[in-house]
Amino acid sequence: MQILFYHIKFNMNQFDIILFGAGSAGSIVANRLSKYQNLKILILEAGPQNYHPMIKIPLGYGMTFYNKSINWNFYTSPQLHLNNRKLYCPRGKVVGGSSSINAMVYTRGFPSDFQNWTYDDSSLWSWENIVKTYKKIEKNIILRDTETTTSKIVVNNVSSQHHSILNNYFLGAKELNIPIVDSFNAEKSEGVGHYEITTRNGFRWSAADGFLKETLKKNNVKLITQAVVQKLILKDKRVTGVKYLKNGKIFIVKANIGVIMAAGSIKTPHILMHSGIGPQNHLKDFGIKTKIDNSNVGANLQDHIGIDYLYRSKVQTLNKSLGTWSGRIKSILEYLMSRSGPLSLSVNQGGGFIRWKNKTDCPNLQIYFNPLSYSVKYANKRPLLKTDKFDGFIIGFQPCRPFSRGHIKLLSNEINDDPVIDPSYLSNEKDLYDLECGYDFIRKISQTHSLNNIMDHSNEIDPIKSSTKEMAHHFRQNASSIYHPCGTCKIGPDKNTGVVSNRLKVHGLQNLWIVDASVFPNITSGNINAPVMMTAYIGSNLISEDIKKLN
Repeated sequence: MQILFYHIKFNMNQFDIILFGAGSAGSIVANRLSKYQNLKILILEAGPQNYHPMIKIPLGYGMTFYNKSINWNFYTSPQLHLNNRKLYCPRGKVVGGSSSINAMVYTRGFPSDFQNWTYDDSSLWSWENIVKTYKKIEKNIILRDTETTTSKIVVNNVSSQHHSILNNYFLGAKELNIPIVDSFNAEKSEGVGHYEITTRNGFRWSAADGFLKETLKKNNVKLITQAVVQKLILKDKRVTGVKYLKNGKIFIVKANIGVIMAAGSIKTPHILMHSGIGPQNHLKDFGIKTKIDNSNVGANLQDHIGIDYLYRSKVQTLNKSLGTWSGRIKSILEYLMSRSGPLSLSVNQGGGFIRWKNKTDCPNLQIYFNPLSYSVKYANKRPLLKTDKFDGFIIGFQPCRPFSRGHIKLLSNEINDDPVIDPSYLSNEKDLYDLECGYDFIRKISQTHSLNNIMDHSNEIDPIKSSTKEMAHHFRQNASSIYHPCGTCKIGPDKNTGVVSNRLKVHGLQNLWIVDASVFPNITSGNINAPVMMTAYIGSNLISEDIKKLN
């Protein structure tokens, strides 16, 4: 495909390609398509630019976690199997999307995670092609990057800066015959180890930093921030345009070639349903005329759910650096002088993927070991993550591949009303077994000499002394989302089985594609930001091929 560069004068009423979302997926697609064709590309982002200082400082995500100016601040509906609690569901509403507010952990997933991603003999979603794609988008570094970095996500090994208490965790795992691995993104990645994160030279490195920043310097790409998409405009099985809201005014823009959705697994189906694409009976309830009847839109919602166990420590932890004024001042000065120290890191420092009494031949638990403890405090009715003043640490787990499926539905016919988010956690009884595996692992590692020696006591429940029934009750009352929603517009061969084809084109429409986490047929074993970027990269190549055919 020929690469053309020359000045384009924008007609703000029409573009060749309109892209929803400047997050992890949208940044990559914009980057790729801007290179290959003389296309006028419009990116509509519901949130602001990513200039907030707490976005750039890695540990600052504790301050963005509930910040409504850059976060959708969604909540689930009451969860029947979690004592009817509503669980918090943050999503990035800012340039960079959730890659601007997440904990920055980068995990590719396992070959078994992608076995169901293709429904024919094509190699589009084969593990071989997926690994090849990861290698194309990643730049692996250790602490510092001295080269110019463009069109890459930086995957940083910061293990040398992690707190020394992680050694107790690793030694405890060794007592249980669990191997220590160098990287969770290597060929052999089962075991425990240090998490790699998406930072560069002491700053967060979001998908927007890696792929969008340079793209916006090109004269054929236009980004409009704080533009909230209202609906797609459809005619004769084609998307002809988009209606969006900015500064209280409605704008309509024409799409000459097509529209690409990268609004995320919650907003993408929400926008589709408001546009008349979704389950006919559900749309009818809200007076929305059905354009494409597809019961899979909003269905198949999956998410990881997990729990943290907090322990008071006999030895110093990061609480000393972040829970006291003297420690904070020292950490701030260290960061300002050398872009190092606790502020340059994630709290998720150690963890792993392990097989623990599992029934399948793949990891069934993801583990987190954080060298500090914290709680949610409320200041002026706004929740904040606050480090405890005493020394403490956290051991947590989540089942890797839950069976439970939920849905996204409309609350009303007003697009500005949040959708109904119902992950239906623990609705499939098969998920209860992996919870029992998790309880057992927590008990066993808490009893190892290496960890038990430094434990003062557990904070809320003592896993060693508690029965499985007591652990299950505590889980239902305290478990939370791990913030990996996906699957709500899944890949499938037709509209009876999915929303998009394996080329990510929406069934029944000629020129609408989806490239975000909503297309996942199943959730991957760990943090999903890496699989989202991989999906978007492969998707951009497929869309580029489709555009050539349309022309």
